[in-house]
Amino acid sequence: MASGSQIKGQPQEEAISIDTFSIVGFGSLGRVLSRALTEIGVRCELTVSRTAERARDFREEFSAAGSASLREADFTGAALVLITVSDDALPEVAHDLAGRSSWTDTIVLHTSGARNHKVLAPLAEKGAHTGSFHPLQTYLGEESGSAFKNVTIGIEGSPGAIATARHIANVLLAQPVVIESSKKALYHAAAVMTGNHAIAMLAAAEEVWEQAVGSKQSFSDAMGPLAERSVYNAINMGPDTALTGPIVRGEEGTLKLHLDAVSRFTPHLLSLYGSIAAETVHLAVRSGRLSADSAVRLLDIIEAHLNPRVEE
Repeated sequence: MASGSQIKGQPQEEAISIDTFSIVGFGSLGRVLSRALTEIGVRCELTVSRTAERARDFREEFSAAGSASLREADFTGAALVLITVSDDALPEVAHDLAGRSSWTDTIVLHTSGARNHKVLAPLAEKGAHTGSFHPLQTYLGEESGSAFKNVTIGIEGSPGAIATARHIANVLLAQPVVIESSKKALYHAAAVMTGNHAIAMLAAAEEVWEQAVGSKQSFSDAMGPLAERSVYNAINMGPDTALTGPIVRGEEGTLKLHLDAVSRFTPHLLSLYGSIAAETVHLAVRSGRLSADSAVRLLDIIEAHLNPRVEE
């Protein structure tokens, strides 16, 4: 990356160049992010981990100028510090770091999805510009520096932090999206629903499939093409247009059969199926292909199965 205007002393949102960075924590994302920055010519000044030995290992991997344990690190004079520890560790790490360095005008970005920049308040109180930089992608830690290309990066924080986070995203060929700090957890909930919950839904479908055909070995072959096409259509056409199936057609009898079968053979999944079916009804209405009257009848069927009346 070409050298030029420095981060320090530039809190306003304007073009910034980055020459060096320091990093705290080396999980999968921390390693890939460090690799990406070093590959484009940004020098790693300091690697910090819980133990000095682990920090030295990463110092060698990324040719950093120095390394230190978390309790020994001094970031005085650092331009950019990336904190890539786990979400739950952030408050303690921010508190510990605040008392050992001068943070005036240092840009500090954490990579948590759910937490906003306020978790770094102890550093902000010492003069740091704080924010968050969260890639909407999963990483194993061995990916190349190009792994951020076209990946959306959720960013928020103070003006200086946002400017820096946007710049980093741009030079990594990613797509920065500015999030309101008060809605950071909501943003992350959407990501979890898209990634983690989708996997959980497939796991539940695999369980239902196993009950239906007697084995789950054929699940991937049978349902893989359907899942891939459905996701492709939803992403490229929009969920409203991509939705197919019995609910959007208003097939009350089919819905009853499904709920009866799930209740009989996999009763622990009934609430999950019912909740997703109800949301599918709402989606079908929004798509303009299911009438309000049909929606009410379908929702009544779901409610009757989820909360059956007890005969007196």
